[in-house]
Amino acid sequence: MMDNKPEECSVCFNDYDDNQLRPRTLPCGHTFCSQCIDNAIKNGQLTCPSCRAEHTATAATQFPISYAVEALVRKLKNIQLTTQEAVPAKPYEGPVRGISKKLRSLVQEQKSSISSLIISCEEVLFQLGEYRGQLGDWKTHHLQLQDRLYALVEQNKSAMQLLELEDTSVIDMTTQGEEGKTQLQAMLGNLDIVNTLQEVDTTIGTADECSMKIEDWLQKCQELFPNVKTIHTSVKVQETIREALEMMTTETGATADPVHLGDSASTINVCVGNDRCRRPSGRPWG
Repeated sequence: MMDNKPEECSVCFNDYDDNQLRPRTLPCGHTFCSQCIDNAIKNGQLTCPSCRAEHTATAATQFPISYAVEALVRKLKNIQLTTQEAVPAKPYEGPVRGISKKLRSLVQEQKSSISSLIISCEEVLFQLGEYRGQLGDWKTHHLQLQDRLYALVEQNKSAMQLLELEDTSVIDMTTQGEEGKTQLQAMLGNLDIVNTLQEVDTTIGTADECSMKIEDWLQKCQELFPNVKTIHTSVKVQETIREALEMMTTETGATADPVHLGDSASTINVCVGNDRCRRPSGRPWG
């Protein structure tokens, strides 16, 4: 691939910007604009235009923004701007030439003040761009966590359904056992009051039927409970969710100290002219 300028994408040869042409770095280390990355993605796969490495992707936003390239581009633009300002401007030959020295001094002072404000605007716009990039990365991370949470919730629902079915089966078997136990207790009472051969024969026959039902019930209980598949699924899902929660707690820094946006390290500084740095509200810094 032909060499290109650092401020332009080596695929489309357009200068990087803060929108569709924002620079993003692939896992193989090569950087291209977001638009070219999106165009190169086919069927969930991206082939690096430089080294032909294969990467799984569905959108350019999955790859991190190259803040180093963005900073270099801004630096190059500032150098060009400074170079242009260094070229002596032609003397203004309009009506200003006839104004007094004092008025000309006021004009120059106003121009200097405006130039300082422009520089301050550029600095804050740069900081806002960096901050917006961080916000985008955080939003992407939250969406990824959300997708993983949804998957865990679905697994948990499936496990709950198995447990509900098992619980219903246990309830049914419990009802059958209680009814069989009641019948056996009644048979004991009937055997105590039989007086004739016919009564003995009838009662023993009924008792045998009840006993066979209970023996069959006992056998089913031993074969059906506990359901190994249900227990294994429940335990596995519980372990997976616990591990995921612990991992996400670590990743999101839930145990870390909260960020205070009022701290100097996280507040956008605004320098107005030659004055001290001020907060956006206009109040002096520190």
